[in-house]
Amino acid sequence: MNERIKSLLDLWEAKRAGRALPARADFAMDDLLPWLGHLMLLDVLEGGDDFRFVLYGTALVEIFGFDLTGKRVSEAIPQIGPSPLEEYRRVCATRAPDYVARRSPADREYVSITKIALPLSSDGRTIDKILGAIYRID
Repeated sequence: MNERIKSLLDLWEAKRAGRALPARADFAMDDLLPWLGHLMLLDVLEGGDDFRFVLYGTALVEIFGFDLTGKRVSEAIPQIGPSPLEEYRRVCATRAPDYVARRSPADREYVSITKIALPLSSDGRTIDKILGAIYRID
């Protein structure tokens, strides 16, 4: 596992503080600075059937060649393929982090990436956001 991905997972674990899931409010902006640009934050929609990118980092725009801020994952399938939707649904179903290393579509080519998606819950039960990070594998 990529060291930057591992350190974000470690932060998520620390923010859980013995609870099943941390909340978005548990993360201060300063906490997330080491991953800035590589982060994405998604709202969970329709009980985990779909998701909306609230934040799509500038490094991700550089890696993939497009900005998904404000878009639903289902709407972005022509650009990103079906795997992300399946991964985020898996996060909601398992209530656990999801780590992948795979090839992903980018502006007219494919790139190798490593990615983590972390469930967040405002009420400690319902997953309402997913925090993630993506890094290119060279």
